[in-house]
Amino acid sequence: MREMTYQQTLAAPATAAWAVLADFGAFLDWNPLDVPYEVQGEGIGMVRILDIPGLGRLGERLDLLDGSAMRLCYSLTEGKPLGMTEYAADLCVEDHGNGTCTLHWIGRFAADEGADLDAMATNLAGSYANMSTALETYVGGQ
Repeated sequence: MREMTYQQTLAAPATAAWAVLADFGAFLDWNPLDVPYEVQGEGIGMVRILDIPGLGRLGERLDLLDGSAMRLCYSLTEGKPLGMTEYAADLCVEDHGNGTCTLHWIGRFAADEGADLDAMATNLAGSYANMSTALETYVGGQ
């Protein structure tokens, strides 16, 4: 498994950012993707399924939700985003106490033999940047 990290500081209170992220099934409320979407189940073990043009149908399962640490983890259950055969994300919100916070992402992934893992890591960092910016925009507009 390859591991990569990404962090981005947001002009948003940590508690507001966390409240949005903790609602794992409401991903498209704050993310600007306009794609078919469904949620199966509730709480730990729930799966959100997106059908993204160019990537296909993707399933992500909520594996950990820790409100006291403002941390969540999810993993791939269906699909091969960016060519990944396995994928898991660990996301933590760090509170700076001044109306800002930092999102700390750790992505772990595996891919088919011969895949360009550096390009995958770069694309994944871009995805984390896009989600972080979308979250900041959403929380700021509430």
